[in-house]
Parts: sequence; C-alpha cells; structure tokens
Amino acid sequence: MIVARQAARSLLDNLEHSADENDDVPYGITKAKFQTVRLLGVQAYLAAQWALADRVVGMSGQVLCIRSTLQDPKSPPQLVSHFVAGKGPESKAAAIVFESLRQSFGWPIAISYSLRNHFLHDGAGGDFFEGPTAASAFKISAEGWKRITDRVSDSNVETTHSRFGGAWTPSAGDDLRKILDACAPEIDEALGILIGSACQMAMVHVAFMLGED
Repeated sequence: MIVARQAARSLLDNLEHSADENDDVPYGITKAKFQTVRLLGVQAYLAAQWALADRVVGMSGQVLCIRSTLQDPKSPPQLVSHFVAGKGPESKAAAIVFESLRQSFGWPIAISYSLRNHFLHDGAGGDFFEGPTAASAFKISAEGWKRITDRVSDSNVETTHSRFGGAWTPSAGDDLRKILDACAPEIDEALGILIGSACQMAMVHVAFMLGED
C-alpha cells in the first residue's frame, strides 16, 4: 500500500504540463482528459493512504481500544472515529492515546479524511477545482474548499491540533498536492505512534503476566 500510494502521488506530479492541445494527458497506454486523470489520480492516492491507515489502526486497536469497541463489527477501530473525533476516550480508546493524538495530529488527519470522503464517496464534484482543464492545475475553488471545511468541522478539531501550530491554514486557491503532501507525514507519524504504543504496551503486559520486570 505504501508503494501504491507513492505511485499514485507520482502520477499527479506535473500532470498539467503533459496536457496536449485537446487537454488530453497520458494515462497508461492511452490518453484521457486532464480532469478525468486528475480525479482518478487523487482518488487512487487517498484510497491507498486510508487503506494503509485502516490496516495499522485495525492492528493497534486490538490493544488500545476498549473491549466493547472491538466487539462491534459495524464500527471497527478507525483513525478518525476512534482516535481523533467521536465522543472521546471514555467511549472507544485509551484516554492518553486519544488526547495526545488528537491534539498533535487531529487537524491534518481530519483534512485528509475529509478529502478522502469527498473524493471517494462524492466523486469530488465538478466544481471542487477552479476549472476542468489543465490551466487550473490542482487549484481548489472556494466552493470546493468550503465543502472540506464543513466536513472537518464534524470532527471537532481545531487548527491548533497539529504540530504545525496555527501557521498552517490551507485555503481556497491552494494546490491540492501541497495539502496532501503536508498531511501525509503527519498521518504516518500518528500511525507510527499508534503501532509503536500498541506493541510496547503488549510487550510490557506480557512481561508483567509472566512475572518479568
């Protein structure tokens, strides 16, 4: 999934510069309109990003989430619902993990997740970008960005819930690729903390159970 994510991201690099006079760009062994390949590339990237997150959180949740959560087949452990948003640590996950991840990474995680839902569930809509042609590149329209901020508000996170501090405030007119590139390492670090915490906690628990110290 990491390799797939990298391949999808590379597809987006300089895509607008490969458009011909008909606004067609290379896509495999054929060509397609720029807006079509742009949509498919972003969808592929976000799908790989969040499939990876689901796998890591699914494993980590076996240690870090409460028992009732693990027994609910309709709501398996997920990064946003269990460790960033939701009702809080009293309902799904260990308090120290919930609070620390939410405060350190909640903002970029919620933005990426909102983008994922908008692109994969809603198809991004025809007006997410400033235009359909290569001339608009990956610039986000005002209406498109409002849809993302509306979704982010549902996660109850603040701009301060980030290691960027209040300095990183993406907005309409920004290049989507830069936003994806800013969010990805933050998500990866959060996932690394989750899997590392789960592994260490399991090791310590087993050691105590065996009478080792």
